[in-house]
Amino acid sequence: METVFRVTFQLPSRLPKPPKPRPTYRNPIYRAKEYAQMIESGQAKNESDLARKIGVSRVRVCQYVRLLSLDASIVKALEQLGDPLTERVITERRLRPYLRKTPKEQKVIYKLIEKPKPLA
Repeated sequence: METVFRVTFQLPSRLPKPPKPRPTYRNPIYRAKEYAQMIESGQAKNESDLARKIGVSRVRVCQYVRLLSLDASIVKALEQLGDPLTERVITERRLRPYLRKTPKEQKVIYKLIEKPKPLA
């Protein structure tokens, strides 16, 4: 006596796409401190050497390191945002114009932190 079974599988025509991971953004102050620490500790001889090692231009490294010359209270406030950031609250490029301003004029940055506007 022979028993025959028939099994039918019905597969969906398309598998559901996996959810995209949420993008994370580095806090520019953390990155600046990381670059400065690598130079100070001797992992890189100078900004040019560091740039070669991480694969960016020397100017880019310099732009990040210069952020540490912002007013100390602003640097501290930016650090308190944490790293990584879930939104592009603040970027190196957005902070760059404030380097040429006085510490009193730099206080405008607090408004950028308090009411973050997502960048496109």
